[in-house]
Amino acid sequence: MSNHQITFTDTSLTDGQAAVWAGALDNRMVLAPAAALSSSGLAAVEVLSPAVLDECLARDEHPLQRVELAHRHYGPVPLRATVNLLTGHGRPGADVLGPTAVDGWLTALAAAGLRQVVLLDPLLDLVRLKAALESATTAGLTAIAALPYTADDGVSDETYAERAASLIAAGADRVMLRDESGVLTPDRARTLVPALVSALGDTPLDLHTRCHTALGTVVALEAGRLGVRGIDTALPSVANGASLPSLTSLIRVLRRDDVQGLPDLDALLSADAILAGIADQEGLPAATPWPFDLATYVHQLPGEVAADVRSALRERGRWADLHEFAAECAAVRREMGSPPMVPPFARAIAEQAMCHFGGEQRYETLRPVLRRLLQGVYGTVNGDQRVDLQARVGSVLTSECDSPTIEADLAADEDVLLAWIAGVTVATVPRRVDVQPYEALTPYESLTRGLLERAGRYATLTVSAPGLRIHLQQEG
Repeated sequence: MSNHQITFTDTSLTDGQAAVWAGALDNRMVLAPAAALSSSGLAAVEVLSPAVLDECLARDEHPLQRVELAHRHYGPVPLRATVNLLTGHGRPGADVLGPTAVDGWLTALAAAGLRQVVLLDPLLDLVRLKAALESATTAGLTAIAALPYTADDGVSDETYAERAASLIAAGADRVMLRDESGVLTPDRARTLVPALVSALGDTPLDLHTRCHTALGTVVALEAGRLGVRGIDTALPSVANGASLPSLTSLIRVLRRDDVQGLPDLDALLSADAILAGIADQEGLPAATPWPFDLATYVHQLPGEVAADVRSALRERGRWADLHEFAAECAAVRREMGSPPMVPPFARAIAEQAMCHFGGEQRYETLRPVLRRLLQGVYGTVNGDQRVDLQARVGSVLTSECDSPTIEADLAADEDVLLAWIAGVTVATVPRRVDVQPYEALTPYESLTRGLLERAGRYATLTVSAPGLRIHLQQEG
């Protein structure tokens, strides 16, 4: 193992729960493992991401309140968020978050207690990224620039190294190799990571990888040996599969390598026990590893998108056709100019492929994000797009977002800003409410709640045990 210090960021509250629990973790649950996680020696805990922002709004929770609550309960551990400069909600003019919106949002996040931010521009537009990195620095945040990784042929280590160096020149404090599809292999890491470390010099390199192919833990360990300074992980309850490597598993291996300064394993296990208790009480699924499958390298779907597709194929009775779907997914991506398989493009490509896979004539309908991508609203892609589809959707000559009125509103009002970023109306932005940490029910309370949920099916329901008798009877 390399003699440099490796730090770990926990993403259980964001990508982990989004991939394994379909985003079920609410603000109460976020606070439950706070004491254990904050005392474990983590470099940071991620509390907000684009997916979590949408999940909060769907539950009528204010996303900034989540950061504020975490700041009060997580003590000294730095809090992190991921911000995507491209959106998928389709609000005219807000496909790309402009400087005013990004500056206002990062300022609001910092005021709520955030200390680090991962800035993702899937198309690596350096003008946009430079402005966002400057805003992050002005807000007092550690600015981490994401470098998307794909398994595409022809993208050399040298190309990735050049991209990483350009992110440093744009003002990044750290660079994150972001493998949201879990397609980075140990063999590729052995050449790619040293090339990136050399290009970055004194700037730290971080790694965010997934476990779609069951290789995520091995890749993370190899990357740590090769010079990666920070690794994103999750707790066992929400690790593996479409999620990230389990931190407790990594620590056990690193202990055998006599690596020093690791997070406290007992504290992490305590935090995981709390999440496991929530999962048991709420009926949330257990995290399970996925078997190796070459289809992953074909469709390259990230995180929760891959999990959703697997569920959809099983529900349709077409799991055996996974490779056929993967091929169609790859074809759609190629015809869209081969954008990186990260939000907002990945889900739209998966949905388009699923339409074709289900029998719809190819491109009979077109997903809105792909329409905007073909129109050039998001920027320039590296590959060639289908000319007939470009002609069909036309072009957008001018931005629809740069009016002085909108700019002034975004700068002046937090809820207007949040609505703009999330693609909702200001009237639907939730109010802040009192939130108490999630408390597990006693076995008696769990039994009673379960019985009450089922009582309507029976005229009489009775449970007897030593020292216990519950009798429920329908009236009339």
